[in-house]
Amino acid sequence: WNPTKSEVTLVVSEWFFDRSLHLIKNLDEKDHPFSEVVVMVPPVAGSHEDYNELTDVPVRTQHRGAPDFMDLCEADIKTDWFMLTNSYHHVARHVDLMFTPGTFKPVIPFTPATYPFCFKFPYCKETINLAQRINPGHDKVVLDMDMLYHTESRNTFCKEWAEENGEEGEDLYKHQQRRLMFRKKIIGPPGPTGTAYFAWLVREKKDGM
Repeated sequence: WNPTKSEVTLVVSEWFFDRSLHLIKNLDEKDHPFSEVVVMVPPVAGSHEDYNELTDVPVRTQHRGAPDFMDLCEADIKTDWFMLTNSYHHVARHVDLMFTPGTFKPVIPFTPATYPFCFKFPYCKETINLAQRINPGHDKVVLDMDMLYHTESRNTFCKEWAEENGEEGEDLYKHQQRRLMFRKKIIGPPGPTGTAYFAWLVREKKDGM
């Protein structure tokens, strides 16, 4: 990762006031690529005015205008790239994003969508089902927190995702009534995922950016 070429924001999903304190106050001890932190908090949570006193990295608090599972799409990002985590995690001692030499294309870890690695787990299987709506035949699982999101591409992906599934994912399973007749609930993501975003990148031939 070359910080002179591009900057990366870290988006932290938070549900309770102060849960991000540990992550933020230990940030300067870590070797990481993040030039800004955005903390996504519930509408009723107070803003932390002293976050910037805890780290040299600029920190912004953003109050959600949608459910937490929409943070991927709702986070207000100023940099070209961003990553997701939540307040139950902390930044590793050394974070180095992988890029191909010369062409400077991001390298993203994935899990093959096979029975032992994915399909025997209902949530993972449904994640792939949803991704295949975007790109039929999609066969790779990318965890939300492993993906390096390109902000401009995220914006286009999320616009299309909301048009298809509703602003808050209310239409995501609307055509699944037959399946719901046989089970009380579909076990799957309620919102957009890193896997769905990657499926969109592949469909749009942007996966080599």
